[in-house]
Amino acid sequence: MKIIIIGCGKVGTALAEQLSKEHYEVVVVDHSLDQIHEVPETIDALRILGNGSSISTLMDAGVDTADILIAVTGDVCSK
Repeated sequence: MKIIIIGCGKVGTALAEQLSKEHYEVVVVDHSLDQIHEVPETIDALRILGNGSSISTLMDAGVDTADILIAVTGDVCSK
């Protein structure tokens, strides 16, 4: 199962970590390079830098083949 998580803050990173441990295919998306770099290398996830509300970013993340998309950002416009 492929899961895209928009937002690499505390909640997004914790979700990515748990889902990765459960062997889901995880993709994390954030507009901040600093936030992307904060995702530990121990988490098996594809990291995408971009705006989570952008169609091109979502396509880069594989939204067309995703089973679930979770938005956990502090930016209301990104949800």
